[in-house]
Amino acid sequence: MEMMFRCWTVVMCVSLLLGCGGKQARMETPEDPAGHHREQIAVARRLLEQRENWADRAEWEVLKSGDGWQVIAWRVEHPERKGPDRYLPWGYSVIEIDSRMVTVGYRRKG
Repeated sequence: MEMMFRCWTVVMCVSLLLGCGGKQARMETPEDPAGHHREQIAVARRLLEQRENWADRAEWEVLKSGDGWQVIAWRVEHPERKGPDRYLPWGYSVIEIDSRMVTVGYRRKG
């Protein structure tokens, strides 16, 4: 079981390195936490609150990914600004959620 976990981890790391060559583009407009993707954001928020001290100032982006979602929590650094200038390019975390609304991955950027 441990060997399978290690193999899976290596495969995921290599996939990320090969598939994510560019930088993450900062979003223009955040998702409404009470809107269409409220369940995904609620799951992601619970994890972010456990791992980071800035969950209270996060804004959310939800992307469909395979049979689940990638929820990107953008850390608001400049609340007085508009659009993507509110965030630093490296100030975000990516929470991966499967179709059962279970968190299956977490990556912190900055």
